[in-house]
Parts: sequence; C-alpha cells; structure tokens
Amino acid sequence: MELTLDSAFSAGGMVGHLSYLLLVISMLMRVMWVLRLLVVASAFVAITYDLIWLKDPVGVFWESLLVVVNIVQLSITYAKNRYQRFDAIEAKFVHEKFPGLSNNLKRKILNKGHWVEGKTGANLTTEGDPVERLIYLVDGEVEISVRDNVVGHCKAGDLIGELTALTGSPATGTAKLTESARYWTITALDLRRLVAGSEEIEQAVNACFHRSMLSKLVAANHHIQESGGLKEPILN
Repeated sequence: MELTLDSAFSAGGMVGHLSYLLLVISMLMRVMWVLRLLVVASAFVAITYDLIWLKDPVGVFWESLLVVVNIVQLSITYAKNRYQRFDAIEAKFVHEKFPGLSNNLKRKILNKGHWVEGKTGANLTTEGDPVERLIYLVDGEVEISVRDNVVGHCKAGDLIGELTALTGSPATGTAKLTESARYWTITALDLRRLVAGSEEIEQAVNACFHRSMLSKLVAANHHIQESGGLKEPILN
C-alpha cells in the first residue's frame, strides 16, 4: 500500500489504525487477562490487514505467533483459576474480601498467611506499637480500646490492622481477644511484598481495606453516639 494521505484514511488504512488502537488500549489495562484478550483482538485485525491490503507474509507470521502465545497464556490462567479449590472458611474470606480477584491470586494471598487459634486475653495489636500483621477474624470477638477506654468490638468477618499494616504506622488502639478465636493472619512485610509485586492484588487489597474502614467508621460513630464517650472514631 502506497503511503499517502488518502491511503492512511482508506478502508485498509482504517483497519490498520484499528489494530494499533486496540494494542494501545490493551497497554492501559490493569487486569492481565483483559490485556491479553485485547492483544489477541489487535493481532487478528493486523493479520487481516497484512493479508488483504499489505500482502505481507512476514507480518502474518509474527501476528499469528502473537495470537498463539497469548491464547496459550490465557488457557493457562483459566486452568489455574478453574482448578483452584477453597474450603468453606477460605471461600468466605477471599470471595467476600477480594471479589474481583482471580482464584489464582486469591490462593496466592491465602498461602502467604496462616491460620491461628487465638487464646482469650491475647493482644492482636497494641496501641502505639507498629502493626506487624493483618488479621481476618473467623470467629470469636475482639475488644478495641484506646487509652483504656473500650471504643468498639470486632466480630467474625472483620479485619484487624488494615489501617496501618501497609504503612507501618503505630496502631491507633489495642485489639484484645475477649474469647478464644480462630483467625487468618499475614505479616505486614509479606502483605507489602504481595501488593508491590502485583497491581491486581494492590487494587483488590486497597478496595478491601477501604470497605472495611468505612464499615468501622459507621460502627464507631454509632458507638460514640450511644456511649457519649470519645469524640473521634478509632480504627486499627
């Protein structure tokens, strides 16, 4: 195809533009499987352009190879997600807290932490000390206190430490088990490494923490209104 202004905006030229447009859009995607699908779509359009308008066998070969590679990678991702298995407790945790994340990445988060049987009276966080771990409470109850004043409670399904686990800031309150409980925990260091290593995990974790903190703000404000105690809501 001769390079002229007319050819750039001809039917063939527009097909070529579409191929590159899809490729550019794919680079804006943060979810890997969506990115790969757009790359495959771009390659198919490019193959059409190469075959019909450019008569370019070299372009057809490399674009076809691009399609094959991305389809293989998509198949591997699908297989990993399809055959991941979670027990009832794991499923409740990861599906509720990270709903948009692939099963493979949910399993990656789970495997970085471990399950603990906590004893009554154990402190999960201590006011003023750095938060060294994130906790997901499966059952039992946790009392939250600030300057020896009880400001709220966490129950099954709540997170503890989400406000400061990623920043390393001191805990704003003390979280103490008021009864034996089971919980999943991950060190703050491992959590930071997970977030730094995957943009998808980073988005899912930040969204999870945002929802959790909003829920706690509502609960804390409700507690303040009822008790007439502290004037500011406290989060861990």
